Amino acid sequence: HAGHGHGATERIRPDMNMRRWLITLTACLLVLAALAGIKYQQIRAAIAFGASFPEPSESVEAQRVARSVAASHVAIIGEIVAPESLELRNELEGRVSAVHMTPGSRVRHGEILLQFDISEEGARLEAAKASAALAALNLKRLQQLLTNNSVSRDRVDQARAEADIALAGVRQLEAIIAKKTLRAPFDAVVGLHDIEAGEYLAANTAIVMLMGVKDFLWVDFNLPPAQASVDVGGTVEVSVAGHAGDALKARVIARNPAVSLQSRNLRYRARLDSAPGIAPGSVVNLRVPTGERSAIRVPTPAVVHDDMG
Repeated sequence: HAGHGHGATERIRPDMNMRRWLITLTACLLVLAALAGIKYQQIRAAIAFGASFPEPSESVEAQRVARSVAASHVAIIGEIVAPESLELRNELEGRVSAVHMTPGSRVRHGEILLQFDISEEGARLEAAKASAALAALNLKRLQQLLTNNSVSRDRVDQARAEADIALAGVRQLEAIIAKKTLRAPFDAVVGLHDIEAGEYLAANTAIVMLMGVKDFLWVDFNLPPAQASVDVGGTVEVSVAGHAGDALKARVIARNPAVSLQSRNLRYRARLDSAPGIAPGSVVNLRVPTGERSAIRVPTPAVVHDDMG
């Protein structure tokens, strides 16, 4: 009887396991069905919400375009150059006796800017002038005696040579004094300097920068030979960052006859007649014409750029 009961227990256990699996599977299916129903309702709600909006639209204006001749340009960088500018240097060494230039002031052509000590040369010049005057008087007296054959022609020629030598000595000292008197070579604005009277300067010392006063400026720029189609007399547009207003017009006045050995570009120079507030040495933007080509032009609003340009 006990053995019979053990066999019945073994037959009942598989049925219980099967029942548990069915219950678990049924529960999972119910959960999935519930989630699917919720998602379906959400999708239907989103579709209905999107359908409530009207179709996207845009107002457009049609225009007829045709092929025409258009000028092509290239944008480059140029440099403003003063027609007259130099760094003033002294040819001879010496001690400064007077400074007649003020930084930032305007000086006229020929005005004395710096005077070196010429006291020694001045004294020698006075002696040379006296010797030249004496030699001239001696020559004149001998020439009068030559008319009466009272003196030989060789003596007169010797006196003429002595007079010329004396006069050359005067001119030599005047040249030295002129080299020690530095004058403005043109109308200019004086740059910054720190030269004081009494200072000793060696030869070829950089003294001050002089910037010429002109009513026009030059614009120098480079172009590759493949784009160098602008002719002398042509016009380029000049614009300066920070300067409001329309672009300025500059006329090309010169071009180098050969390309640069360093950059392999052609160097151009244009004249800018109106350049208010632009200082020499400034960097400007240039728009240089490079020829004409056939093209179809469309209004700017008709072109839309993407993120890649």
